[in-house]
Amino acid sequence: MTSKKKIAADLQSALSGQHPLSIDLYVEVLADYEDELKASLDKDADDALLCVLADDGDVAMMVIDWDGSIYRNENALKKLQVMWQDSFEANVQTLVPIFSAHISQKNLGVAGIKWLPASTE
Repeated sequence: MTSKKKIAADLQSALSGQHPLSIDLYVEVLADYEDELKASLDKDADDALLCVLADDGDVAMMVIDWDGSIYRNENALKKLQVMWQDSFEANVQTLVPIFSAHISQKNLGVAGIKWLPASTE
């Protein structure tokens, strides 16, 4: 079993754009969960859903938008960067330990995302 520390390092590297995301891992694993996660997004009323997986140094991810659009790997990363803008790095730092714990227990790393109103300051 891959350690949480190794998974966290792999996630950090991929989310920072230093390591390419794996289309093979996406097709072999994440693609099978698209419909289930899309249905979960509708049920939970989140604005978007982020799902990541790391396995043997490979990382794959998807973002499902509120309208049902699915963004895969690099497109998902770009979507997150647009959604989170200035808070991208802080959100990654918050989520990587949580995701690495889930993935080390043989689960997907999944988080519902809510849009926060823009600050009026």
